Amino acid sequence: MKDCKVNVLGTTYKIRFRHENEDEKLQELSGYCDYSNKTIVVAILEKSVDSVDNIESVQKSVLRHEIMHAFLYESGLDGQSCNTDCWAKNEEMIDWFALQSKKIFKAFKRAGAL
Repeated sequence: MKDCKVNVLGTTYKIRFRHENEDEKLQELSGYCDYSNKTIVVAILEKSVDSVDNIESVQKSVLRHEIMHAFLYESGLDGQSCNTDCWAKNEEMIDWFALQSKKIFKAFKRAGAL
């Protein structure tokens, strides 16, 4: 996967893939969305004895997760959530959207809803 840009509701976000030694935050996180500079950063995972077999699939899942954060932020829903316990900042909710989006869009496409 390589660096690119994505349009999130009219706002350009830079997507960066970095090793954890290149970004201190990646020592604790698999990825993050920085709204202040419109950047999404995803950790480049290394193959190891303890790693999953399909690293690219995991990185794509993390990327979808962080893009969902960006969409909720840019739509204003993030700011209306009051605090981190509310749904638009809830990590489980973000994961649900990120994990199910491929299936949802496949159903949309099959039904001619796109």
